[in-house]
Amino acid sequence: MIMPPIKQPSVLLGLDLGASKVVAAVAVQQEDDLLRVTGASLASPQGGIRQGEITDINLTVAAINRAVEEAMRTAGQTKLDGILVSVDGIQFKGENLRDSVTISSPDRVITTHDRDRVMEQATNACKLAKEETVLHKNPQMFHIKGQRDIKNPVNMIGDTLEVEVRIIVAPGSVLENINRALHLSGLGGARLWYSPLASAKAVLTREDAENGAVVVDVGDQLTHLGIFVRGALFHSAVIPIGGMHFTKDLEITKHLGGISVAERIKRLYGTVLPIQVPPEEMIELEDEGRQVSRRELAEVLHARAVELLNMVLAEIGRSGITHEIHGGVYMVGGGALLPHLPILAQTILGRARVSLGKVLGLQGLPQVVQNPLYTNALGAVKVLNEDMNESAPKPSRTNGLFEKLKNLKNWV
Repeated sequence: MIMPPIKQPSVLLGLDLGASKVVAAVAVQQEDDLLRVTGASLASPQGGIRQGEITDINLTVAAINRAVEEAMRTAGQTKLDGILVSVDGIQFKGENLRDSVTISSPDRVITTHDRDRVMEQATNACKLAKEETVLHKNPQMFHIKGQRDIKNPVNMIGDTLEVEVRIIVAPGSVLENINRALHLSGLGGARLWYSPLASAKAVLTREDAENGAVVVDVGDQLTHLGIFVRGALFHSAVIPIGGMHFTKDLEITKHLGGISVAERIKRLYGTVLPIQVPPEEMIELEDEGRQVSRRELAEVLHARAVELLNMVLAEIGRSGITHEIHGGVYMVGGGALLPHLPILAQTILGRARVSLGKVLGLQGLPQVVQNPLYTNALGAVKVLNEDMNESAPKPSRTNGLFEKLKNLKNWV
């Protein structure tokens, strides 16, 4: 008896291109359809990326290579079956569009072609899409005459099909240079994925995405925001404040001895709630030969946090669906690790549920799965996994009742 070949588990790579670090995460598909994270790594682009744009392609390529090689080494892998790259930047923009088409087929059955056609028509009528390169077309909801809020209209019957869709665009040169860096790193052909979508895939439950949830990704130079309702991305924005702004504020106001020292002190002693710090507590600056008040440092961090969170609040209001956001607010990214930031956000955003986002549905290295720094890379891995499962051939059953039901169509 000839045994069928044993299927090798797929190895997936999620990559997150950030200003202060390139993040790589490797996961392996398990037989029980679970994903196990087996390797990960961080590498600094050393100034090669600024606000989501590549400014030195050689430095960026070197960082990608270091991150991927280390992640693959720790995972014990030498091949990849899928690569997805999380991207975002100051020039990425989004817009909500709406359009409709007539269903011309005699039976009025809506096809995948009709679904794609109405999204394409909505996009082509958009001035922003003509000026920039479209990265994503994300359908929010479909409508047919007499029935609204349909998630998937394919195989339904209708005279017209209307779509609400959000497009994500960026300058062509920005996307082309990201793809160029990936090509030079040996990762040519990797798909690009908008980082708020990756963050949401990592930390949101289906229930949260349906009920309305906000994901706030505090990066090094930028904060990315995604608002999800009825299971789809409804609003997104980029805020030009990140973790490095907190660090620079400390150095500029308190002269701690340089940015690297200020960053270390922020991580060791920082908080955005001054009231949590005893007024007499001091921090020794050994290289400076003096002490600084920890509460005064907290006051500096508090001021910047209030500014950032008020900008997040403004974006939530700008979405126009504040009343539909009934889920949580989830904070991810390295900047979200600043102590007490979610507590302050509860007050400023007026939301009872604000917390650090926890990556769902992944097993493996706890120091990776439980670290907000890896959220986007892990979200990219989850997107890859779902896409591969959906495209995998389903086992066919060609006898018994299922065969009889299949053959009924010949009599209709």
